[in-house]
Amino acid sequence: MWDSPAHRDAAVRKEELEVAVTITIRARLKAEPATIQAIHDQVTGATKEMARQAGDISHIVYLDPQDRRQFLGIDTWQSAEQAQAFAGSPQIQEFFGQMFEGQPEVKVWVDPGWNKW
Repeated sequence: MWDSPAHRDAAVRKEELEVAVTITIRARLKAEPATIQAIHDQVTGATKEMARQAGDISHIVYLDPQDRRQFLGIDTWQSAEQAQAFAGSPQIQEFFGQMFEGQPEVKVWVDPGWNKW
């Protein structure tokens, strides 16, 4: 029973959820960067400790130099499960609604253990 394919698959999925993940958020800003930065910095400043306690290890933002309304956010979380729980909160959904045109593209990435520098 413990060695069944279904059990092994469930164990792998659980293990994957408990591994640190990087979340990318790509979207178009609703307004000029300075306006959105004020919203971003106010909300992230107020929620930083809550995010850290929820499992957020790091948060960084980039803008496309060719089109400064193109946004890329990169967060590293202790687990995909923690990231999902935090991002699913009504407050975070409202925050995204203030910042972005439409729904952002959110992707989950894992470290494959390849060489880095």
